[in-house]
Amino acid sequence: MNHIPHRLTQLLVCCLVVMLALPASGLAAVEDVRLDLFIELKAPEHVEPGGQYTVNLSYGNSNTARTPADTWVEATLPGGVQFISAKDKHNNPLPPDSINGSTLHWDVGTPIPDWETERISILLAVDEGLSQNSSLTVTAEIGTSAEEVTLDNNTASVTSYTCDMAGSFKQAQATELMPLDVITYTITLSLAQGSSPGYRDVDLVDTLPPAQQARFLGWTSSEQGTYENGQLRWQGRVHASQPTRLQYQLGIEAGVADGTLLTNRAHLAWWDGAAAVEREFELEPVTVRVTLPEGAALIGPAGGTWQAGDGFTLTVPPLAVPEITRFQFKPLFEDQAPDSLPPGWFFAGQALQLQAFRFGELHDFDQPLEFAFTYAPQELAGFKPGSLRLWYRPDAGSAWEMVGEPTWHQEGLIKFQADHLSEFALFALGAHGIHLPVMFTE
Repeated sequence: MNHIPHRLTQLLVCCLVVMLALPASGLAAVEDVRLDLFIELKAPEHVEPGGQYTVNLSYGNSNTARTPADTWVEATLPGGVQFISAKDKHNNPLPPDSINGSTLHWDVGTPIPDWETERISILLAVDEGLSQNSSLTVTAEIGTSAEEVTLDNNTASVTSYTCDMAGSFKQAQATELMPLDVITYTITLSLAQGSSPGYRDVDLVDTLPPAQQARFLGWTSSEQGTYENGQLRWQGRVHASQPTRLQYQLGIEAGVADGTLLTNRAHLAWWDGAAAVEREFELEPVTVRVTLPEGAALIGPAGGTWQAGDGFTLTVPPLAVPEITRFQFKPLFEDQAPDSLPPGWFFAGQALQLQAFRFGELHDFDQPLEFAFTYAPQELAGFKPGSLRLWYRPDAGSAWEMVGEPTWHQEGLIKFQADHLSEFALFALGAHGIHLPVMFTE
């Protein structure tokens, strides 16, 4: 009979003691499951007297313990603002459970643990008579009857300042773009009604993204400024009764990497004669994301070959485009054959939309492009041999026209040339006037 050494016996006993001390759910390391509530506030830095603004209150539990059902949240408003309404993170109405003077109270029940954040958006109205640069501080608190790890993150505050020009804003036409796209920015300069005097002489400076990321393409609004060294500048008078709108375009450069965030900021400055001081503030920065999705490729003056889709390859010869150009491919008629076919012709199973962009859509090229289609011979069963042709149309409402004779054709591969882009489809004549079902291969 084998005997276990004494020291090994001691080790086994120690392991057994540790195992018995672990939770019944498993042998994982013991976790700190104590409660830790948190609360945060966000609001615009500047608000307009007589206007409205939103304070976003976020809260949750940053630990793994279940939050007690008696958890509550309160927000206390400053003088000079009035509560209008509140919504949850799904944009549904969420009125306070009680209001005590300037304090709004919500019984929030049991927030989801593990950093899942809830949000209350509080809409406030600013009193019209507030003087310039008045501070408006909102405070908030979260609490429960249970003991927490720390109370340091159970309170929060955020301060906004009144400003006659706070109604000014900047926006972009899109939040996502591709290289060689054009994006339009709009800056609206607005002076609060009732401001004295009823105008401001404003100096606007808008700092653009670096030149290797974006190209200034020009002003598109009737009101225009200047452009120099990566900055746009406008100087003029803004009236309380009539906002001023500035609009310009940027082109996203080809070398911007997928996932890059482009941010540009606009800064306002003006003279406040009543207070004999110069005031300034920065408009909320605008950020757009650059992405290059599947079905797109960048090809420059040297040319290149791109397998755009299953069975289709595009070849761009040298000097067809003077600068890097984005080509985009999209298959068509995958679910059913196109309607309004040319008389006597039938759909041969391949169709696509091909587009090109370089700060706007391109249709014509300096050299013909080559389209190559591969197919399995059985896909053309029922068609007249040698009748496969490429057709095009500018859009869905136009008639189909033939591109021309193939430049190369051998069994399983056919090529065509075209000096423009649009919708394309392969059609063929029916054998003996009879059209048999088309066979497709994966």
